[in-house]
Amino acid sequence: MPPVPATTFNDCCVFLNNALPTRVSENYTSSGIIQQRSMVSPGELRLVNKLTEKESFEPEITDTGAVSYPDVTQLLDDADGKPADVLEHFASRDVLAGEFVSKVYICPECTTEGLQYTTVCPACEAPNATETLVLEHACGYAGPELEFDAGDKYHCPDCEMELQSEDVDETTRYVCNECTEIADVPDERLWCRECFSIIQTLAAIERVLYRYSLSPTGKQWLSRQKDARQTIAEALEERRFEIEIDMTVTTEATSQSVHVFAEDSMMGDQRVVGIYETPDTDRVDEFCEIANSLEAHPIVITTSGTVEEDVTARAESAELTLLAFDGDGTLTTEYDTVGSDKQGFLQRLTAAIDVPVRERQ
Repeated sequence: MPPVPATTFNDCCVFLNNALPTRVSENYTSSGIIQQRSMVSPGELRLVNKLTEKESFEPEITDTGAVSYPDVTQLLDDADGKPADVLEHFASRDVLAGEFVSKVYICPECTTEGLQYTTVCPACEAPNATETLVLEHACGYAGPELEFDAGDKYHCPDCEMELQSEDVDETTRYVCNECTEIADVPDERLWCRECFSIIQTLAAIERVLYRYSLSPTGKQWLSRQKDARQTIAEALEERRFEIEIDMTVTTEATSQSVHVFAEDSMMGDQRVVGIYETPDTDRVDEFCEIANSLEAHPIVITTSGTVEEDVTARAESAELTLLAFDGDGTLTTEYDTVGSDKQGFLQRLTAAIDVPVRERQ
């Protein structure tokens, strides 16, 4: 049978009080969304949503070679990780489209960005090998011009003969000031300005820089996440909760952004909402800890219709409310599971919204 939509919390509660038969599991592909076992953080949603106003995120490279995406840094929370890693994560999932800009090289010793080009002696690898005028006498001796300079005249330091122009060849070559090696071409290296390591070019870490824009798939993905957030916010408002979207909450340990924070000040009741694609146990446990520290009930929304099997056990024990967003503006209590030998949708007969109010300590 098709899923029964629940557009309000009362509908969810009535729906959950009736046992439903299982149905054959279906892969969720109609929206073109790649399923991912992770929470979509408020900062990440902020980042992707910004590209509906801004054409792209451009990398900035300082004079020292350090790379940053300053616009992205301002949008993300500290817990989201490095801006470049977040951008590349979404590009790998085709939410963002990456266009090549440039490359930088990273020191494998200390991870400093922006290695500098240098040359070294091919014999001893000392960087003190410089381009120098070299004289080669007919006797076969070759050396820097300074070695032949005797003040008033030029003499060969090896055979001591006075130089005649027809007996001397002049060339520009690389002379090592450490081991006196003379070479036509030096070896190429990269130099780290931070730890002063001299690195072979192939040993450096290459990092490709892209400008990132919103892809067609990303527009669908973004719409689904925002619609899910707006649907649960409106449902909570119907229950006379006061709503804050993308709110920073403060616990004893840290500050954390949540997708939706809802409070009924008269009844002393609070809810926090997390938007997930495929909720996994670790991230849901972290989210529940935040909710518990706020004395709020956690509500988890899956936008893919799929959850990890262990997460369903938490919903069964009323530790959290688990709902699926079905894409047409409705919430349902049907969801598929991964990591289970059972096939089909599981109907969780939990009190979806009307959980007991916590007693204040």
